[in-house]
Amino acid sequence: MVKRVCLVSGGTGGHLMPALVLARALRDSGHEALLVTEGRDIERELHRAALPDVPGVELPPAGKSRLALPFWLLRAMAKARRLLREQQVDCVISTGGRPSVPVALAAKSLGKPVYLLEQNAVMGRANRLLQPVATRVYHGLPADGMSATRGLVTGTPLRPELGGIDRGEARRRLGLAADRPVVLVTGGSQGARSLNEVVPPALLRQGARLQVLHLAGLGRDEEVRRRYAAGDGTIDVQVRPVTADMDRMLGAADLVICRGGGATVAELMAVGRAAIVVPYPHHRDRQQLRNAEVLARAGAALIVEEAALSVDAMAELVQCLLADPERLRAMGAAAKRLCGGDACVAILRDMGLLGAGPVGGGA
Repeated sequence: MVKRVCLVSGGTGGHLMPALVLARALRDSGHEALLVTEGRDIERELHRAALPDVPGVELPPAGKSRLALPFWLLRAMAKARRLLREQQVDCVISTGGRPSVPVALAAKSLGKPVYLLEQNAVMGRANRLLQPVATRVYHGLPADGMSATRGLVTGTPLRPELGGIDRGEARRRLGLAADRPVVLVTGGSQGARSLNEVVPPALLRQGARLQVLHLAGLGRDEEVRRRYAAGDGTIDVQVRPVTADMDRMLGAADLVICRGGGATVAELMAVGRAAIVVPYPHHRDRQQLRNAEVLARAGAALIVEEAALSVDAMAELVQCLLADPERLRAMGAAAKRLCGGDACVAILRDMGLLGAGPVGGGA
């Protein structure tokens, strides 16, 4: 029987991309998907680039005042209830972020099942709040305090292209030389100011003729280009705000310098790439540090806390790693060993939604 599934996500690409991948997997398995977001620019951009044919609905913005949050929640819940009834939605899958709260609560009030996907080793605030109403919680990484009855480690839904393209082909498609090292720098969909400021001058110090792919975040790419332009031209640089072909970028890279979001960690595992992880320092529960520790314990990544981040330290660390290709290969292999099976298959099978068609998951 065809089911209509509402996927709700908000805030960052780390929340949204798994929702888009699950939406594609649902459609490939014969079901219908609807996406609900806050309507931020980055959400619209990723939705348009990855899965424009899945209908999307935007909730009213919450604003910045905490005093206004209860009123926003009531308005958003009312809109969500109307939407779920009008669209005859059978269940809701939340991948985290603020809009997931009113939509999941609206679903629960209508007697519809709520499923949560938590990509991080520490549960995020929205999913933590919604856990009591959830039928099931799917975890991208093993998590402390995971429910013995409702929790299931499935991995994070990723596009099947990730890990399916070899280094040579990825470099050819990106216009990169096959015989020179490639460093990928990414601060996630919103970018990371510290990486944008520290990494370019650190990479400009590398003696080898380096190739760099730098994802700066929306609206931040011009300032990053200016930082690289201060060099002497010995490195080749491609700077973009965001990308829809992360499979190629990761496939081309020898080393990744990144934040520690759950989706990023899952991608490093899927592709098998060595990483320097600079966790976002301002989460109260340090979820990005906990994610990165999963890689570090396996020997797949080095962690640099933002408080210790400097041009000198980053330049020295990159130089040390690029000078030891065998170590980079070993770190990548360690990351690959952490990768489990197909998360989309595991989730849809557990939900009883696997149809006769193939589950591709590709966004």
